[in-house]
Amino acid sequence: MYNTCMNKLKSGFPLKAYNMSEAAELLGVHRHTIRYWIKQGWIQLKRDYRNKPVFTPEDIQKIEKWRRTLRIQG
Repeated sequence: MYNTCMNKLKSGFPLKAYNMSEAAELLGVHRHTIRYWIKQGWIQLKRDYRNKPVFTPEDIQKIEKWRRTLRIQG
C-alpha cells in the first residue's frame, strides 16, 4: 500500500521511516502543510543519513494525536 523504506537516522540505527510525501498521504494533507507545521515549530523533524526529512510511525501517530486534540479544542 504505502512505499516504506529502511533509512538510517543520523544516530545510525536502522528504522522504518516515511518520506515527506508518504507522511502527507498518511495524514491526508499536502506536503506544504507539513512544511508549514515544521516551520512554525509545531512538529519536530528527524533526518536520515542523507539529511532528508523522515517520519517514523511514532511521529505519524503523534501528529495525528496532536491534530485530534486541536479539533476537540477548536
